[in-house]
Amino acid sequence: MNTSKQLFLLILFVIPLNFFAQNDLKYGDTEDKQILCKEALSVYKSYKTQKNYSEAYDQWEKACAVCPPQVQESLYTNGSTFIKYEIKEAKAAGDLERKAALVDSLMWVYDTRMALFPSTKKKPNNRCHVLGRKASDYYSFNKDSIQGAFEMFKESVDCLGALSSASVLSGYYVTSFYAMKSVNKIDKEAGTAKKIKMLTDYLMLMDYCNEALANAEAAENDRNIKGYTKAKENIEKTFVAIAKCEEMVEVLQASIDADPENFDLKKKVLRILTNRECTENDLFLPVATAVYEFEPSHEAAFAIGMGYAKQSKLSDSFKYMEEAISRCDSCPKQMAYLLKTGQIASALKRSVTAKRYANQVIAIDPNNADAYMLIGDAIAGASSACNDGALGKRSVYWVAHDYYARAKRMNPELEEKANARMSKMSKQFPTIDEVFTLGLQAGTSFTVKQVSGCPCSGMTTNIRVR
Repeated sequence: MNTSKQLFLLILFVIPLNFFAQNDLKYGDTEDKQILCKEALSVYKSYKTQKNYSEAYDQWEKACAVCPPQVQESLYTNGSTFIKYEIKEAKAAGDLERKAALVDSLMWVYDTRMALFPSTKKKPNNRCHVLGRKASDYYSFNKDSIQGAFEMFKESVDCLGALSSASVLSGYYVTSFYAMKSVNKIDKEAGTAKKIKMLTDYLMLMDYCNEALANAEAAENDRNIKGYTKAKENIEKTFVAIAKCEEMVEVLQASIDADPENFDLKKKVLRILTNRECTENDLFLPVATAVYEFEPSHEAAFAIGMGYAKQSKLSDSFKYMEEAISRCDSCPKQMAYLLKTGQIASALKRSVTAKRYANQVIAIDPNNADAYMLIGDAIAGASSACNDGALGKRSVYWVAHDYYARAKRMNPELEEKANARMSKMSKQFPTIDEVFTLGLQAGTSFTVKQVSGCPCSGMTTNIRVR
């Protein structure tokens, strides 16, 4: 055999042997240790498969004793499962000393896992994910150490953003709330600073939840959809607990006064006030205007329009509402903008315009009962515009009544409001004598005559009397 063939065979046999030898080193530096480690891992995993967590925990401890620490990450992921089972058992038995020792062991498992596996192929920021899990368990078992849990949650969320788990996003805000309350008892100024941070953190966390929820929906992951939906509810509930309007305005005003050139802060403040419907104050309109002037957008235009509406400056409000619509080309808030702009147009007695916006809403959502209520309002306010010298002025009340009745059928929640307006319309129906004088009869069909500016011209209804 020539030299080249000998070299080839040497490479063929030696390299695989070296590869497997190197690969086995993670189980121990000698063959005996490797065998012991592999057996220990196999035994505890067998009990885990059987869901015999008590025996699995005992065998897992043996695996920890005979295997190198870095043998595999699953040693620590499984370990946290077994230890939490043991903690539950110790709590049920009233063995608080053992429970405390097990909690310490659980924290050690997380710390070791983070130290040995800070990054993996699937999770480059693995340490941040594990820290979030540690924070959740730390908070569960150490309710008197809120600040410590919050700091872990914060570090994890700062690292992962929208990749954070639902429980971590929720835990971040809940622990932030209790940490704020704790600090506020000792130092009012520091408590106020944490409250300001909580108000702006709310927006950040909701953005993360919405992004994660969108990803879950795209992947049709029902478990994550439920998780992030629940997280949003928890965050919202906590936000409402701290966000009483009058307190919020005082805190946010102080924040802006301290940093008046901070445009991003003003955008966040505007979103908070708008989301919380906290618009009837001296802060809202100046902030909305400042944001709009610096960065015109449909959100800012709508906010200004709402601010003027609250002050009953309806003409100014309508101008900005229409600006919001023009800047919102099929944006998610388009329907809300159209509806509110139509309502303001109706209040301004611009009945045809109000009806036009309502019909645009119906084109998007044919079952939108509020849009039918709006058409009823627009028509009811147009009796003068529909006056044909005969029954035209009265006929608008029949048509408006029809729309209110339709809205009521579509949405039972509008029943009280619709009934009140239907009652008001009924009182405006013509008398039997007025109908008879014109040669008409109650219960028969009637078509509203074409009159310029009348929003119900050409519509057909039934004659009714009061």
